[in-house]
Amino acid sequence: MNINDYIESGIIERYLLGLTSPDQEEELLRLRQIYPLLELEITAAELRFEDKLLEDGVEPPCELRNAVIRRVRTDNGSTNRSWGNYNSHEHTNPGPTYIHLQPFWNRRIFVSIWWRCAFIALAVLTMALAASTWHFYHRAAQLEEVLIKLKTPLVNTPAPSAR
Repeated sequence: MNINDYIESGIIERYLLGLTSPDQEEELLRLRQIYPLLELEITAAELRFEDKLLEDGVEPPCELRNAVIRRVRTDNGSTNRSWGNYNSHEHTNPGPTYIHLQPFWNRRIFVSIWWRCAFIALAVLTMALAASTWHFYHRAAQLEEVLIKLKTPLVNTPAPSAR
């Protein structure tokens, strides 16, 4: 096996992205123990991925850091502590700390008008099918009663006399 061809096949990148099959993953883990070059290539690929993500990443606005720091300070109740010089031994907690969670988004789901129409049509169709099933069930029960009456002989009526 040529290890350079194996590396250039892209198996390492697929492995790091979680796109390999269990057999390919098992093979790569077995080969990692045999070939130290694979370990170096995996580390290099991880660094390439990290560099690419940092390169394409968007930095948050500067105001966001200040807003987070203000929020943390007001939630903890301390306004005189600097962000960088926090010492955990200075802080004494007299009681439980409650964290107030506020959602960052409005929890509404917006659905297309076509899906709404489809849902309404489906509901109407379901109700129509239920009503027709009920109607035909009762109609069949009535017809069954009529059929039973027709098949049973009349017992109490006298037979016509022959003259």
